Amino acid sequence: MEIVIVGGGKLGQTLCNDLSNEGHEIVLIDQKQGRIDMLEETYDIRGVNGNGAAIETQKEANVSLADVFIAATPSDDTNLIAASIANKLGAKFTIARVRNPEYARDLGFYQKQLGIGMLINPDAEAAADITRVFDYPAANAIEPFANGLVDMVQLRVSPNAPIVGQSLADIRKVIPELLLCVIDRETGITIPKGSTQLQENDYIQMVGNPKAIHKFSQLCGHKNARWRSALIVGGSRIAYYLIPALLKRGVYVKVIETKPEVADRLAMSFPEAEIIYGDGTDQKFLREMHLSNYDVAVALINIDEENLMFSLFAHQQGVGKTITKVNRRELIKLIDHTVLDTIITPSLSSSDRIIQYIRSHEKTASSKLETYARLGVEGVEALEFIATEDSQVCLEKIQNLNIKQGVLIAHILRGTKRIIPAGADQIQPGDRVLLVALDHRINQLDDIIDPEANR
Repeated sequence: MEIVIVGGGKLGQTLCNDLSNEGHEIVLIDQKQGRIDMLEETYDIRGVNGNGAAIETQKEANVSLADVFIAATPSDDTNLIAASIANKLGAKFTIARVRNPEYARDLGFYQKQLGIGMLINPDAEAAADITRVFDYPAANAIEPFANGLVDMVQLRVSPNAPIVGQSLADIRKVIPELLLCVIDRETGITIPKGSTQLQENDYIQMVGNPKAIHKFSQLCGHKNARWRSALIVGGSRIAYYLIPALLKRGVYVKVIETKPEVADRLAMSFPEAEIIYGDGTDQKFLREMHLSNYDVAVALINIDEENLMFSLFAHQQGVGKTITKVNRRELIKLIDHTVLDTIITPSLSSSDRIIQYIRSHEKTASSKLETYARLGVEGVEALEFIATEDSQVCLEKIQNLNIKQGVLIAHILRGTKRIIPAGADQIQPGDRVLLVALDHRINQLDDIIDPEANR
């Protein structure tokens, strides 16, 4: 596809990386020539220097021929104008990043009146990611599928946990409503077999009903006690979306913010929360705020290094859970996840939504890609499709399908019926099918079939 991106910031750079790796032709518009030069050297893209909301700049970037136009500058106003102009010039589909809560309330109006196909709010999505962690206290990450009816949850196996040394086949006998999909350990990432035995500090992606996940979590050495209090450092836009969600769940919320005007605005917006003006990176001040008494510490400062230092200090002080916003994806690989629990990267979540749209429209498909998510480890993706009558995987026993190595059918939702698939099960038209793929690019449901196996 021909894709034009406006804005080479965090989200723009993530999109350049992900979409060029997907094999698309990328044109980046940015007002900083130095940034364009750097990204052209790093990724296989073409750069155009100029204002992405200017008609002449868009014409230079051949926006009229674009399959997808993405406006991802720091300015909501610029993004809305740029996407609207791109729509008028002939771009087939337009996407705009909109972060201001005042705009976020009227997203439907902007889509309809300005002809913008998709509006993305990374801050609201990051807040939703954090909120889901409160619903599964032991989880490191949660990805929702089937409109929130099915969750894929990542847990760590604690040292000396009762589950250590047990095989997946043994676990399935005890918890039949659970399927372990991916294991990430020091030796590598695998889609496990029934004979695979769990080890200490394994990171496991699983799908199942909430009771099954909670039962397995206990076997992994977690207490599953609900979090009742949270200390948030950084009164960012993410905090604006996060605070009401936590209050609704009965969580006591304290926010520390360095800017008095931001602290005052939050205090007026959320009188049920405790808003403190102060320096959330000052360890003496954090002790005075009784950091060690909180169940969860959430780092939402705009500087990655300060977020990491705060979360490390919170862990040292005995806080049960840390949630850390990290914008730079290269830092994620350096983090010791046995110390820092949950890492939130807003640009990756937004990029996942865009990849989902693009893959589902790349060609005439036998099924539509409904949800897409990277599972926090390199090369592992979870994808949800709705099966159609013309799909070749339908009405055939799963055990008879020649499924590619590294692909797992993890869950089937048939109406309201949840199915943890076994070999004798079949996919039927209309089913929501959740897949896990390791080092495979899946665009449609039939892509799970290995064509070489039929020769």
